[in-house]
Amino acid sequence: MHNWDDVAQTWLDTFDEIAPGTVEGLYVVGSAALQDWQPRSSDVDIIALTAEPADDEMAATLLTAHAIHVERHPDARVDGPFLAWGDLTVAPVGVSRPWTLDGEFHHDGECFEINPVTWYTLSIYGIAVRGPRPGDLGVPLDRIERIRFVHDNAASYWSGVLASLRGAISELDSAATLPSTVPEWCLLGACRMLYTATTGDVASKSAAGLWAADETGGEVRATIKHVVSLRNIAEQPVALDVIRAAADAMADVLRRVALIKA
Repeated sequence: MHNWDDVAQTWLDTFDEIAPGTVEGLYVVGSAALQDWQPRSSDVDIIALTAEPADDEMAATLLTAHAIHVERHPDARVDGPFLAWGDLTVAPVGVSRPWTLDGEFHHDGECFEINPVTWYTLSIYGIAVRGPRPGDLGVPLDRIERIRFVHDNAASYWSGVLASLRGAISELDSAATLPSTVPEWCLLGACRMLYTATTGDVASKSAAGLWAADETGGEVRATIKHVVSLRNIAEQPVALDVIRAAADAMADVLRRVALIKA
């Protein structure tokens, strides 16, 4: 499928067939909502709404529908949580709700996507496939909590990604290559953290990258712009010096995030 809306509708059709009446609302967030969806590499990020929080019986039904969708459409990747309507009327906390990620269904812990950035993206940029307009959902938005979240996420998750990337670089031969999706994910993901920490807003990988390029300047600017350009073409191998430059630029971006306080 070449359009995110086809993927989302196919997903919804499957759930309506297997679990009729269960999914009362469906909203698209992530790269599709932020006008940066790439058919070759992007998942369709969603928030699905059920009448009440899913118990074990409902989770089993959702799992069945999910498994059938994956079997029928293995390349139509859809990720996100199954929330109750009431979940959206309070600040996001570590509640246990079913969710899918990278084709796997989970109902055994906290879903990372239940966070202040997701709440903001839904309310401001979300696209309703089924349900009221996102702005009418009464989603609470807290700029300080949003910035605090990305600050903590940059210091933990993204700093860990940088450490793993540098570890991989140190073990590779100088002639080795890595897929272009590696610098895209690593560097542009960090740029999104800097954008939100600075502005309080949310941007796609490409938009945040172009913004961060202008904020940083010099070699970092050139590296970020090059990585943004890679996102707009088919996946390809990139040389180790490009990966190393991306890691250095990522370190600079994360350093800038660390200097920002909510």
